[in-house]
Amino acid sequence: MKKYFRTAVSVLLCLSLVFGLAATGFTAGAKRSSCGDDCEYYPTIIVPGLGQSPVWVTDENGEPITDGDGNRVTAFPAYLQIGKIVGTVLFPALLSILTQRDIGLSDAFAKAIDDSFGINTSDLTAHNTGNVVTQKFLHSYAECDESEIALINMHIPFEKYTTELPKDHIYYFTYNSFGNHIDLAAELHDFIDMVKEQTGHDKVNLVPLSQGASIVSAMLEYYPDTYKELHKVMFVVPALDGSIIIGDVFNGRVNFLNKDYLYNGFLEEMTLLNEYTARLIEVAARILPDEVLMATLEKGVKHLVENTMIRSTSMWALCPSGDYPTAAEKYLSSPEMADIKAQTDRYYQAQLHARDNIQKLVDNGVQVFDVVEYNIPVINVSERWNTMNGDFIIQVDSTSMGAYTANVGETLPDGYQQKNTHCTNPGHNHISPDNVVDASAGLLPDTTFYFDGQRHDLTQHNDVILRLAMRLIADDEITDVYSSPEFPQFLSGRNVSTLNSLLETAQGVDRSKLSADKARALDAAVEQSKTVLSDNLTTKEDIADCEKALTDALVDAGAMKAQSEKDPSTLRRVSLYLYDNFGTNGYSEIPLLAIAKLFALLKSAIS
Repeated sequence: MKKYFRTAVSVLLCLSLVFGLAATGFTAGAKRSSCGDDCEYYPTIIVPGLGQSPVWVTDENGEPITDGDGNRVTAFPAYLQIGKIVGTVLFPALLSILTQRDIGLSDAFAKAIDDSFGINTSDLTAHNTGNVVTQKFLHSYAECDESEIALINMHIPFEKYTTELPKDHIYYFTYNSFGNHIDLAAELHDFIDMVKEQTGHDKVNLVPLSQGASIVSAMLEYYPDTYKELHKVMFVVPALDGSIIIGDVFNGRVNFLNKDYLYNGFLEEMTLLNEYTARLIEVAARILPDEVLMATLEKGVKHLVENTMIRSTSMWALCPSGDYPTAAEKYLSSPEMADIKAQTDRYYQAQLHARDNIQKLVDNGVQVFDVVEYNIPVINVSERWNTMNGDFIIQVDSTSMGAYTANVGETLPDGYQQKNTHCTNPGHNHISPDNVVDASAGLLPDTTFYFDGQRHDLTQHNDVILRLAMRLIADDEITDVYSSPEFPQFLSGRNVSTLNSLLETAQGVDRSKLSADKARALDAAVEQSKTVLSDNLTTKEDIADCEKALTDALVDAGAMKAQSEKDPSTLRRVSLYLYDNFGTNGYSEIPLLAIAKLFALLKSAIS
């Protein structure tokens, strides 16, 4: 039961980009001596992505609420009180199942959404009305206590990638992802001044991640002289022109509200579930008539969007500029929404000027880099999920500042010539080796790095991205995509979390208890894995091969049990049979449909 509840919640969290806008770890800046004769680094400010800041639920006195284990309760993306949710939904759900009608289920589900996400709702001035507090780190990483370090390292693996860099020059800017966007831009501007004062430097580096880039973009628009305070800006999968997920949600283009798609592929194509679980949910969902299920989902989405999301100017900042006018007309045209619309209109202008503002940085001597991930469809909550290249969360056009791409699974046309929109050097080839990306159309073709097949929400598990970002910020040895053969413009996406975990397990195996053959096989798999991990040019397929070899060696050594996935074939056949023969109808409707089909066959045979 808990498993399927988590799945249902996950679908809803997609609507607010909660899947993970990925956290990545980066460090201090280029050589400088303004805070002392021995200082070599500019201070660096990390501006994290959505949900990567500690925002706590509080009581009426402003004190953090804790759970049964004494841990503070997070307000992002919602305040999930499981007992309250079950109490709200259980009885109407049972009645609706028994009667095969909507006996308060849709209303109960909508109330559960409001109760959970209401902690992040805002008033008509776009300021949060819930009992929440954002934990601030108004000092460097070096001054953080153990609990603060643990919070940051949940998202940013500083310890592994910043060993040779001064932690007293690393700062972490926190914010409420459902907050007021104009206020957040002002807070970041003030935070820069604070860091400069604490370190004695006249400039800082910025590392905006995902949603964090929208705050930086707003700051550049509202405080146009900010370029004077910046040395380097390192964008990482930035949401500079929002995500089509939010654009489609705000414009009513939500895939799982199409019942045919919901029952025939939506869950499986999400890629967040294995096929066994996806097919099981498809089969189990028919316990309710499709009109009851759809009414419940539609009301839940309506309440999430209208009662929480459209009152958050930070959510509006994630709506692509091309989708904003129609969405604003739909939700912000009434007089009571005038204040919010004035604020979102202001950020809309920042979106339209974003590339000009970034070019202004470059023109004024600020070094600007970008990391882009591609060749992953946007999660299929959005109707446009497979119509443009993306990284699972954000479309490439937004993260790359305009690069031209073929769609996922396709290549650029035969004989395609790069557009050279922003590259005038005839000797530069900005077309990816897989013939999918034309980076010359992006704003910064010489300082933008691309990772093929990398998922946005798994960025923190790509060690090459971490090493690249560290090098780009830490020194001036890499100035563009041609500086180092270790880091060419186009690299492979990869996820090393499982392999690192396997290596840790392998290190703890007592070789003295193994036969010589098993010990040699384990050591060989370990060495192979270390070699692959140390090479930036190896691919996710190489990582997968190492995972298999190391897993096999550990299983053979008795250090692990062999894992087997449940066979989804039976459930697949059942789900497809039900859909092909009975469409999206629930089980209570199927007998009558079956009888009707039987009479139709008999009539056809007689005639």
